[in-house]
Amino acid sequence: LSATEYASRKIGGELPGGISIRGLSGGERKRLALACVLPLKPKFIFIDEITSGLDAENAFLIMKLLKDLSVERRVSSVVIIHQPDPSIFALFDRLILLSKGRTVFSDSCIHLERFYHMNYGENLPMDVYLPGDLISKASTFDDVVSNKDILYRGGDTNYNMEERKETLVESVSTNTTRNASPGVMWKLFVVFQRNMVNQYVRNLTNVGARLVSYSALSAIVGTIFWQVGASDSNRGLNFEEASNVIRSTIFLLNISYLLPFASMSVFVADKKFLAAESALGLYSTWMYGASQLFLEFIVLTLISTVETAIVFFMCGMANPTVPSWISFLTVLSILTVSGLIGSTVVLCCSIWLPTQDLAFLVGSTICTISLALSGGFLPFHQMPDMPFAIQWISPIKYSYQGLLIAQLTGTSAETILQVSEYNTPPSVSGNLGVLCLFFVAIAALTAVGMARVKEVR
Repeated sequence: LSATEYASRKIGGELPGGISIRGLSGGERKRLALACVLPLKPKFIFIDEITSGLDAENAFLIMKLLKDLSVERRVSSVVIIHQPDPSIFALFDRLILLSKGRTVFSDSCIHLERFYHMNYGENLPMDVYLPGDLISKASTFDDVVSNKDILYRGGDTNYNMEERKETLVESVSTNTTRNASPGVMWKLFVVFQRNMVNQYVRNLTNVGARLVSYSALSAIVGTIFWQVGASDSNRGLNFEEASNVIRSTIFLLNISYLLPFASMSVFVADKKFLAAESALGLYSTWMYGASQLFLEFIVLTLISTVETAIVFFMCGMANPTVPSWISFLTVLSILTVSGLIGSTVVLCCSIWLPTQDLAFLVGSTICTISLALSGGFLPFHQMPDMPFAIQWISPIKYSYQGLLIAQLTGTSAETILQVSEYNTPPSVSGNLGVLCLFFVAIAALTAVGMARVKEVR
């Protein structure tokens, strides 16, 4: 397979945004696909049109490689192929020729001469393109069947079809009874493990990039708004200091709601696996959604802990009227739930919309409108009637209110919450409760989208 030679070569392909990277050629990618299968030590390999899109030389090289591997490793390879070159056709040991869903021939290729002689009264053609002639014979299969009571279709098809159907039904029924379907919890565990390995364990670059991005932006926000919430008074911030906190806190929420879009490419790519596995009925779509959201919750808890540890001390977010650890956990819980909602919005858009670009456009638009309605840029009491009336649809509003209530309650500037109408609902727990309802609603919409995902071939 020339693995050593190509080990350092990029596979290539198209990145999000239309950036194309030149890498392996079509033939090299086919060989890579075979190389990925071999470590599994399969007994059977099913391959669909492996020569499609390749020139004659590369098509033969791939098929010759597959034949050599099959013989060397004692693997049975079943290959679906259309109009093979004579040199490729000569590599096959057995042939199954189909026409309109019916078997024309199924046997060793050495019996093709008998097939021609018994059914068409001809010798095996030696001076014509044999694969093309077989396809021509398959197209006239119905005419041959109507004119003959007995038709030779190879040793593998020489049986009574009705008896074979009855035997097959009995066999399937017996095997179904004997091999019960795996339980719900086992399926959920397998899906959870697959998602964890594919999207997180094997994709540490993405997880690491997210962690670095959150940490870097948190440090930048902390540097810009250094100790903006700190106060020497036991009563906390005064009105002027509280105004600075109100303006700076909204920038912190940009991290929680906008950075999850970095993982959109992972969700979009995994959507193809969901569609294929759903079409096969391997598991219920809710299992995929539940495992995905739980994994994101774990990752976001880790990331939010790092984010909170940075901004809490750099921005001076501790409320002097309550213990520091309570203030820390309050900010952490708000940022974690906010990040989870941001990730769920990204997942929902990825599932419902057909392309990554469209999902990014719609998702970012939703977050931008939600930011505008949060009250962080324009206080609610100064908003025009129309945006004021629809402020309730913004999850960022409740994240923002929760952070302000956590920092200002009990301080000298607490009345600013009422004046600017940042008290609906008036407690941190109330705002967290509303955020949880937003999460449930978006997760339910995502689940509906997953149930509608169809495999596109």
